[in-house]
Amino acid sequence: MTPDTQILILNWNGGADTVACVKSVLSFTDARITILDNNSTDNSVQLMIAGLKDEGILVKDIRLGEKLAGLDSRLVLLCNSENLGFAGGNNLLMRQYLDDEAIKYFWLLNNDAVAAGKALTAMKDKMLTDEKNAFIGSVLLDYNDPQLIQCCGVHYYPYFGVSKMLLKNARWTEETSGNIPYDRIDFQHGASLLVKKSVIAAIGLMDESYFLYFEEHDWQHRAAEKGYKNALAADALVYHKGSVSTSSSKHLFFYYYNRSSMIFARKHNPFFVRFCSFFLLLGVTLVRTKLNFKSLSWGLKGLFAGLRKKL
Repeated sequence: MTPDTQILILNWNGGADTVACVKSVLSFTDARITILDNNSTDNSVQLMIAGLKDEGILVKDIRLGEKLAGLDSRLVLLCNSENLGFAGGNNLLMRQYLDDEAIKYFWLLNNDAVAAGKALTAMKDKMLTDEKNAFIGSVLLDYNDPQLIQCCGVHYYPYFGVSKMLLKNARWTEETSGNIPYDRIDFQHGASLLVKKSVIAAIGLMDESYFLYFEEHDWQHRAAEKGYKNALAADALVYHKGSVSTSSSKHLFFYYYNRSSMIFARKHNPFFVRFCSFFLLLGVTLVRTKLNFKSLSWGLKGLFAGLRKKL
């Protein structure tokens, strides 16, 4: 079977997680896998090479200008010299394969996720149910508690500048799976996102103004403006650890989330909604930080950084 899907995985200081993620998708013979190491400061590269050496991993270095398309390997590790964030890292990888006619889909998969055996097939089947489908998401379940839902699509509250992961912390049961609020889904979570490659010619790649958060929402919003759709594949299950990139530095979550929220609002929301979202998100930040000085101050920095960011 000729692979028609390119799985894209970003790594930053999470080599062991990335090895587990890759091993969960190696059985998908219709896919190739590319890892981008976003300039890790730990021993991630060595861990990935050692953990995947039996899988025939091929290592390339972006500083050498090496191209990825056409390589005779299903599994490639590309080492980068800087941390480009989620949008920048995935964009770099997608550009490598845009001219590869064999590739029809990109699957953006977080390195701290483990995919169930039928996840890719289920997402591709869902993609084919409507010619306007451009993005397909997965049901995200908690890695440590596999019956606990993390996300079944995401709903956006423009006046507050925040998004809510639907059914978060509910139990994944037959009844729950039959009662997903599809009508409230505004976009699919980027931890597991299947993208139709042909759509990129019409909508472009992700906006690299976002370093973390809101980049997949912006992408899907722009697609919707051109008549494309996103959809959730309820039988595509992915087990996700979640928030690894900022879990050890909570203040960075508030900085990047608030910064990205303001960038999104400035790009897509009317002035009055933007005005409201600044002050309401400030209130949300006060509540969420529990007035922790470091987190609150970084949240404020993020709000103003988003307002100042040149679009």
